[in-house]
Amino acid sequence: MKRIIGLLVSSLRSLTLLWLGRASKLALRSLCATVLVLVCSCQSAAKPDADVPCAEALIAYAEQYPEAEATDLYKLVFQDLYGPGHLITDSASCAGYIQKEVDAMAETALFPLFEYTLCDSNFVRVNLKAVKDGRLSVRELTRAVLCSAEGLPTPDPKFVQSHSAAFKAAYDPHYRIVRRDIFEKEILPKLKVEIH
Repeated sequence: MKRIIGLLVSSLRSLTLLWLGRASKLALRSLCATVLVLVCSCQSAAKPDADVPCAEALIAYAEQYPEAEATDLYKLVFQDLYGPGHLITDSASCAGYIQKEVDAMAETALFPLFEYTLCDSNFVRVNLKAVKDGRLSVRELTRAVLCSAEGLPTPDPKFVQSHSAAFKAAYDPHYRIVRRDIFEKEILPKLKVEIH
């Protein structure tokens, strides 16, 4: 509840800036994320016996990542809608960026090895630790990312958002987005873990 109140306060600030004509893209994204949280919360409250995976997913995400801000919720929703559609579609560039990030990341990863995106779980965040510790090759992950991006709409770059500074500092996220069916068929068996 504290989290939702904090997001409401942030949204009120965003609404004020919007009304004054001084809203930044970040303020608008914060507002969008808060509206999503409120819609899911209201939907859950209106139908307490109904299965409301979106609200449950947002609550679970906020509990798992207490340092997450509205931009991080926005990013989660965005990734569930667009997957890796906003990333590079060139194989060599994609592989190069993955390798560069793997080389630079710390040995200990605070982020889970994989996690499903929000409500519909259309996509999975695959931690680059799987590449760093040899469970996946850069080539395998690159192929999965590029196949996941095929046929997806390319969103306007102005709507693409990075994680908040607080989220990055607390969790050090390094991952790529893979379509769920590709993940479960090609990636999950190599991770040697079970889905609960």
